[in-house]
Amino acid sequence: MEISFVLNPTRILRRKSISALILATIVAALSACVTSSSISELNFPVEPELFIDRFDGAEGLTFNGQGQLFIGADQAVWLIEPDGTANKLTDVHTHLGQAGIGERDILAADFGPTNVFRHGPNDDGIVWRITPEGEKKVVATGIADPNFIVVHEDGSYLVSDDGTDKIYLVSTDGTVTVWSDAIDYPNGMVPSLDGSVLYVAQIFGSRDPFTTEDNLWAIPMEEGLPAGQPELVVETGGSMLDGLAMDEVGRVYIADNGSGSIRRFDPRTGELILIAEGMDHVASLVFGEGDFNNYSIYATCTARGGGRIWTIPVGVRGAPVTR
Repeated sequence: MEISFVLNPTRILRRKSISALILATIVAALSACVTSSSISELNFPVEPELFIDRFDGAEGLTFNGQGQLFIGADQAVWLIEPDGTANKLTDVHTHLGQAGIGERDILAADFGPTNVFRHGPNDDGIVWRITPEGEKKVVATGIADPNFIVVHEDGSYLVSDDGTDKIYLVSTDGTVTVWSDAIDYPNGMVPSLDGSVLYVAQIFGSRDPFTTEDNLWAIPMEEGLPAGQPELVVETGGSMLDGLAMDEVGRVYIADNGSGSIRRFDPRTGELILIAEGMDHVASLVFGEGDFNNYSIYATCTARGGGRIWTIPVGVRGAPVTR
């Protein structure tokens, strides 16, 4: 059952017996009630549900503003129907992180022809803007190995380079600048609900890509810019942290690529729990939108020959997505 509350603050304030403080308390309590009513705490860990089993390897996925699901897999970008039907939109060099931008389009990160771990230093990475019809154009270049993307409200966006210590800012005119170089091998990123923190997953060991890492960092932000040194907020006990997602109450979901599991970290309490496991090389995460299950996380897997797409019921919606 869905309950709506309509309050007329002007009429209430005319009653001298009710103070503005009491009114504020009532509104806050009703708001908290409505928010909490949409959350069902499940008995974790839960069993992941297989959604698609047709790709050799997959990584990026996102929804656009119209609730359409895009997935990067098999060196291409695909549009996915709620029944799991996959329609190929366009080819790319590598099918990395994605993010919705505007009402219909997405951004897709692509290593380009070379990769630092196979070919050494380079600057041939690409960020594509892709429509639901498969039209694509280059919107950013000059990044070695772009991996994950977070879009700001003004249409600029952050891009992590997991082969370096760089997070880049791409302005609306395509200008690329270094946003931060404070975290080695940054991968998944997600902003806090109030925009005061950017959470960043570190995938490899400091200055050594041949060791794995389990660090989740928080970079303080003001008006979308770094406002201090990163803080190590939790070590998950896993290895090779990959994609991140956030729910509507501000908890961070962490894909542990090395162990094939997803964990949830609550910044308010410090609680870290296992959400699900058994997803070989789980990578990117996104909460369902539109006609997809809004109370589940959709997850890709990078395992060669096992690029399955999973749904993980979590009993809560995702954070509002900045478009």
